[in-house]
Amino acid sequence: MTFHSYQFICIVLPVLYAGFLLAHRALGWNGAFRFLGIASLAFYSAWSLALLAILMTSIVVNYTFGNLILHFREDSRVARALLIAGVGANILALVYLKYANFLIDVAAQVAHQDFAHMSLLVPIGISFYTFIQIGYLIETFAGQAERQDFWHYVLFASFLPCVTAGPLVLQREMFSQMRDRRDAAYNPVSLAAGVTMFIMGLFKKVVFADQLQPFADTVFNGVATGQFVGTTTAWLGSISYTLQLYFDFSGYSDMAIGLGCIFGLKLPLNFDSPFKATNISDFWRRWHMTMTRFFTNYVYTPIAVHGMRQIAGTEVGNLKRYALTAAIPSIVTFLVAGIWHGAGWTFVIYGLIHGFAIALYLGWSRLVGRSMPSVAGWLLTMSVVVSGLVVFRAPDLGTAANILASMWSFGAFAQAAPGVATVMFDSKIASSLVIVLGTIVLLMPNTQQILHRFAVSSDPLPQSATLEAGLLSWRPTFGSSIAVGLLLSVAIGSIGAGSAFLYYQF
Repeated sequence: MTFHSYQFICIVLPVLYAGFLLAHRALGWNGAFRFLGIASLAFYSAWSLALLAILMTSIVVNYTFGNLILHFREDSRVARALLIAGVGANILALVYLKYANFLIDVAAQVAHQDFAHMSLLVPIGISFYTFIQIGYLIETFAGQAERQDFWHYVLFASFLPCVTAGPLVLQREMFSQMRDRRDAAYNPVSLAAGVTMFIMGLFKKVVFADQLQPFADTVFNGVATGQFVGTTTAWLGSISYTLQLYFDFSGYSDMAIGLGCIFGLKLPLNFDSPFKATNISDFWRRWHMTMTRFFTNYVYTPIAVHGMRQIAGTEVGNLKRYALTAAIPSIVTFLVAGIWHGAGWTFVIYGLIHGFAIALYLGWSRLVGRSMPSVAGWLLTMSVVVSGLVVFRAPDLGTAANILASMWSFGAFAQAAPGVATVMFDSKIASSLVIVLGTIVLLMPNTQQILHRFAVSSDPLPQSATLEAGLLSWRPTFGSSIAVGLLLSVAIGSIGAGSAFLYYQF
């Protein structure tokens, strides 16, 4: 079941909201949270009971490890051993379920033999709910978490808006909202703002993202099957996928935040107009923000701090200082982030592309001490982003290499061999969509800017969100209701056999 299905919008969501209000009326907020926890598990079980069993095992194991760490927190050695065991158990489970067959392929290549794949059931969203709970264990060890009610923990680890594709929530921003609640469950303004956010995300997904999918799929699938792609078509297909992924995942994140607001739990922002960034570091502060936050806190910072300790009190050159405190942490962090997305060499290379790009940007900043001109910085940033996403989307490195060769040779040496079919689609329609949707991304306010008068998220409005929404600023008025109703009508009419959310595969 997906958020953009008729059954969820027309049946499941109204029933869940009614049950939420009834549970709160009968049992208060604790009852409402327990209802939401059970409802989240039921929502996830719609894929299969086997997947639910894996999720529940993960929840029980991590809840137990968290309580053990709290119990032994006065004994740092035992607590640290429990943390290592808990994090290790999560990573081992993730590696086994998600990466085992990739590792088998690597072993087969090294041994020059054929090894059979294992028959594994890869849970939807396993990367998300696993890393959410790893963060919980780390913050528990750091003394930032307290013992939690089991059902509060179930809701934190499986809350239906974010269990399948994020955002990656932190325990402190969820449990703080569950503690000593005295407000009403029914808040008409928060409900209206949440519904508006959900509808805008739905519109992004089914009206924008799904319209771009055929052009992106034609290019990537065509090249994967041996067809030739020309420069113009390669660029259109690659930019179509870039915009598709943005509208798909930012649309999902908006829907998740809207659902959280509807059910009284505010979630963190995940996107802040990333395609307006004029350097690669700023791009990652704006794109998949909760993932960037997680890997910055738990991968980049520890490596960088370790590098600083290595050179503390010693005379080292600028190059070594840069390598230990910036370049190596950046490359390792994005390598891990790339692998986190999926099991395949394309994700490894995708991570390395961005790791080296961040490292080069940090080196430039230290060496030159000033930024590039905005236009040049934006063009360079988007060149890295689009090229990286070609590797990210391609089924294999050969497909990615062929598309990138056609893109960046500009027809100089990328020519179709005799008898080889050429990838073709209506370039006028594709160009029109890319221009219109690209203009919306670059010039229009984003969803949190439109709803800036209301705190729909647990985060404050980012400093980079300086563009005023003007006439598009949302208010709970009759006129806004009509506008949002029109968006919903168009979105409902556009729901079809479109793709599932792209991040469900990660």
